[in-house]
Amino acid sequence: MLSTNPETVEAASPGTPAQPNFRGRWWIRIALFVLHIAVLGAGFLFTPAQYAFDFGYSYGSVLVLSSIFLWCLLIVAQTRRGIFVFCGLVLVQAGLVALVGLQFRAEDRVLQSIGEGITIKRSEWASQLQQFRMDPLSEMTLGKRKLSITQLQELKVRARDGKAQVDIVEADVIRSRAEMERRISAVSARAADNFRRGVESSRPLYAKEMELTRDYFTECEQLAGFLIDREGQYSQTPKGLRFKKAEDVQRFNDQINAIALLQKQLASLVDQLLKLQ
Repeated sequence: MLSTNPETVEAASPGTPAQPNFRGRWWIRIALFVLHIAVLGAGFLFTPAQYAFDFGYSYGSVLVLSSIFLWCLLIVAQTRRGIFVFCGLVLVQAGLVALVGLQFRAEDRVLQSIGEGITIKRSEWASQLQQFRMDPLSEMTLGKRKLSITQLQELKVRARDGKAQVDIVEADVIRSRAEMERRISAVSARAADNFRRGVESSRPLYAKEMELTRDYFTECEQLAGFLIDREGQYSQTPKGLRFKKAEDVQRFNDQINAIALLQKQLASLVDQLLKLQ
């Protein structure tokens, strides 16, 4: 006959393993919550500080939503299996955060290398153009160097060669930009897109620099040619050149002013480009 006593409980089968119940063990959930934050923080350590905003902008919403899901799972987990699932997902989340951080770190290394390369390249380009300096021409016109028709002829050729060197440098700039973009694209499409936009924004300044440099050599070539053609129509004094004809004075002054203006514009433009690096 079956017992009708409500206090009688049927004994569990000896072969059935006990299932831990985590319903009331809140200290375990709190400990796992703190552990989740710590593991997530460790994953963030792989992200360079300067990329924190980029990380938040690109992955912040995903990270927040996934963390909320994990915390909800932690709250409702009642068995050991549920806790294990939570821990596994935490490790996956932290691993993905670390991978993103490593990607940013690799991108940062490439960008730093490219930044150093740009500085070296600009130094090389400046050095190449320095070989065609026209300072002797300026010194002759100011009376600081003895005027020589032979040297004027050499300076005229130097100015012409300088214009040709500007074309070479301009072509090298284009090749270097393409190579830099290729290197960045191999690491990050996002960084390559940012680099491309930066190049496009600075392209007018670089183009203007090349144009002004070319115009500078053109003006110097014309001035040297003018002085060669006017041989005997002027004399050199400690304060500069003195012409016999008023129209020669006007033309000489116009060319000197044009060269001075180009030099001023170039100096200002170089400062702007250096600030963009």
